[in-house]
Amino acid sequence: MHFEYKEMAKKNGKTVSVRDTWENALLEAEVKGDQVKLVTNVHNDKTTHFSMPVELFERMYRDLMDRQD
Repeated sequence: MHFEYKEMAKKNGKTVSVRDTWENALLEAEVKGDQVKLVTNVHNDKTTHFSMPVELFERMYRDLMDRQD
């Protein structure tokens, strides 16, 4: 598998990251208060940020995991 998963404790919460080592791409998720901040980085030059309420992130996760194949 060419993915690295890391958990990092920060003073304001927790951050998890997944790196695709073949593509040098990174997805990072961090909880800040009542928001989940998602950050992507591809080839170390294009970074994007997206924030959403924790409740919406949880709903999105439940909907994805409750898929009917």
